[in-house]
Amino acid sequence: MMIDASMQGHGYGGEALDRVIDYIRTKPFGDSGRIALTCNKSNAIAKKLYESKGFPVTGVEDEDEVEMVLTIA
Repeated sequence: MMIDASMQGHGYGGEALDRVIDYIRTKPFGDSGRIALTCNKSNAIAKKLYESKGFPVTGVEDEDEVEMVLTIA
């Protein structure tokens, strides 16, 4: 997911992420209690957004990407 640089800082990324999380909570892909994503480790703004939505960094890394996981009911 990317928000154009000219539109960042207006809450669109957070709103889009909320909608994606709400959709995944309906279990359209099967019964899983885990939403995982990766983020470039140097992208502090994105990491802060994901952490604010409950995605902590797991410690798993692949090159420049860090894994972040939200546990859902």
